[in-house]
Amino acid sequence: MFRRVPLIAALLSAFAVAGCASPGIEPTVSERRTVDLPDMNVDKPGLLDPAFAPERLRGVDVCETLRAAGLEQYGEPAAFRQEGLGTCANYMKNHNGDEFTVTLYFDDGLSDPSRHRIGGLPATVRDNGSGSCFASAAYAGADTRLFEEPRGLTIQLATEQSDVCSPAVQMLTDVVEVVRTKPPVNARTSGGLGGFDPCQLADPAVLRDAMAGGTPDASGGRGLYDCVWSAENSVVAKVSLKFGAMEDTEIPPNVPPPPPIDLGGAPTSVVVTADPPGCAIEWEHRKGDGGSEVVHVAISNMKRIPMDPCVSAGNLARQVRAKLPAV
Repeated sequence: MFRRVPLIAALLSAFAVAGCASPGIEPTVSERRTVDLPDMNVDKPGLLDPAFAPERLRGVDVCETLRAAGLEQYGEPAAFRQEGLGTCANYMKNHNGDEFTVTLYFDDGLSDPSRHRIGGLPATVRDNGSGSCFASAAYAGADTRLFEEPRGLTIQLATEQSDVCSPAVQMLTDVVEVVRTKPPVNARTSGGLGGFDPCQLADPAVLRDAMAGGTPDASGGRGLYDCVWSAENSVVAKVSLKFGAMEDTEIPPNVPPPPPIDLGGAPTSVVVTADPPGCAIEWEHRKGDGGSEVVHVAISNMKRIPMDPCVSAGNLARQVRAKLPAV
């Protein structure tokens, strides 16, 4: 279980005030030098700060952002490693030579980001009690009544030093400032998956056919790189983009093998599920340092209506593949 961290109130107040100069927000200071922070409702869907709009964040280099946060003030940085679309880690040492591992997530689901402010954004700070701290700042709210989570940035810090959360909060404050004022452009966006909105990759007509004629709802995006649609016939479609390794092909016993699929010669895997009937197709878009950019297309037949999920997933995958740049 995570426990809330009793950080010094003045420290978090300073970080909250520091973020009040975001576009369109002016701080108001009274004679007692108190600051009125703008109201940000994390329990309602909507962007809290235009600097963190999804279309903008997708074009920002996550590793260069972490580099710009100045890790050298905490010790000796190692190589920056991309560990996902929108995720970067540095397995460095602090000034005492101890392990000091920093991971930055551009797209994280947050629980109750309303107790603090970091960089002017609703924030939460969690210490798991074993040398790790998670400092998070929300940039988009969500309908929490439907069990959705606000989205935001997170710094995860793992170290043996006694104070884990103060440096994590400071790093996140610096990251927020970098993204707001001078975000480094992702040089690999050209030709890669990082700049694409998965919700815009599926053609509406092809998506409807893949969902057995059902009408996709408008639920759409789940963060930066996942999009999920549900239809009134309980067919669910998903398009997501990721960095890492493809899933291995898997077909349950006594389930007929799916029809072969050719996605322009790209390495491909197929995972078939029996309960509920479903089919997920993945293919490698291009290789990168430490992993590959992978596209994931899936169809789930939740109420077992007459349809072949793998045929539907294959048709949708071919259309999505044709919409992506050739590499």
